[in-house]
Amino acid sequence: MFFLYQGYQFFAQRFLPTALLMLCACTGSAAPTARATTSPEAAAASLSPTPTPRASPTPQLPAYYIESLRARPYPPGRLDIQDEMFRGAGFTKYHMTWPSGGQTMTGTISVPDGDGPFPVVVVNHGFIPPERYWIGQDSGIFGDPLATDGFISVAPNWPGYSGSGPAPPDLPAIAGQVVAALDLVSALYSYPKADPTRLAFIGHSNGGGISEIAMVVDPRIKAVVLFAPVSTDMADNGRKWWINRPEGPGSIGRPETNPEGYRHLSPRNYLAAGQPPVLFLQGTADEDIPAAWTQTSHDAMQTAGISTDLVWFPGAHHDFMGADLDRANQLSEAWIRRALGL
Repeated sequence: MFFLYQGYQFFAQRFLPTALLMLCACTGSAAPTARATTSPEAAAASLSPTPTPRASPTPQLPAYYIESLRARPYPPGRLDIQDEMFRGAGFTKYHMTWPSGGQTMTGTISVPDGDGPFPVVVVNHGFIPPERYWIGQDSGIFGDPLATDGFISVAPNWPGYSGSGPAPPDLPAIAGQVVAALDLVSALYSYPKADPTRLAFIGHSNGGGISEIAMVVDPRIKAVVLFAPVSTDMADNGRKWWINRPEGPGSIGRPETNPEGYRHLSPRNYLAAGQPPVLFLQGTADEDIPAAWTQTSHDAMQTAGISTDLVWFPGAHHDFMGADLDRANQLSEAWIRRALGL
C-alpha cells in the first residue's frame, strides 16, 4: 500500500497538472486551484503497512577467532629487499621489510642464485624473549639449507621484534604473528623471483603454532613442516606458557575464563580434508613439548583426512642439532618437494 501511495503521488505530481491544462484548453476556463483535504503525512500513515521488527544484527566475532582470521583481508603489499647480510652456498641472504596492518615488519630473505621464479618457504621461528632475540635466530638453520637447494626462504621477525611494528591490540600474540606472516605471503607476489603459488610453511615450537593456525586459515599454503610444534589446542599453550609470561595472554584472556575463545583459536577444531600435508618432526627427549601433544595433533589430522606423518628422533631435545638437524632438514625438504610436485 505504501508503494501504491507513492505511485499516486508520482502520478499527481507529474501528470495531473498536464491533464488539467489540457482540460482548460478544451473548455477555455482557468485551471482550478487544488486544495488537499488530507496531508501527505496523514495519507502515508493510513496507507503504510504496520512496520515489521528488524532482525537483530549478527554479533561481530572477536578478531582472533579463526573465522575472523579467514575473513580478514591480507592485501597486496610491497616486499622490500634491503642490504645484503651474507653470501651462502648458492644463495644470498638479505634483510627485508613488508607492510602489515599499517606497520612495517622486518625479517630476512635467502634468495637462490639465478632468475627464478623459485618456490617459497616461510620459516616461523620459536619463542625467544624479545630482549634476547637476534635476527635470523631459530630460522636460518631450517631455511638456509633450502635456499641452497633452490627455495626462497623468508623468515619474519615477529611483531615487536627487531624493528617490526607492533601487532594489532585486539589480537593475542600468536594471532598477530599469523597475520604478519600471511601479509608477508601477499607481499611475495610483488617479488618477481618468488613463486608464491608454490608455498610451504615451516615452524619450530611456537612457530609451529603459527603454522598450524595459518594452514587452516589460508589455502595458499600447500605444504607444512612442524619441528616440535606447540599444541593444536591453544588452551594447552595458554596454560603452559601464555598466562605465565610478563605480558600475559593478551586479549584472549585465560583458558578457564574464556574457553570459547580458545576453542575458536585452536586449529584442531578446524582441520579438514584438502588442507596441506603436514610432517611432524620431534625428539623423544623434548623437554618443552609433551609427546602426547604432538601425537594427538598428528592423530587429529589423520582423522580429518589430512595427509600427515610423524617422525620421532631418539634422544633428541627440543632444539635440533648436529646429525639430527641435518636429517630433519632432509626430511623437511623431501616432504615439501613431494607436496609441491617438484
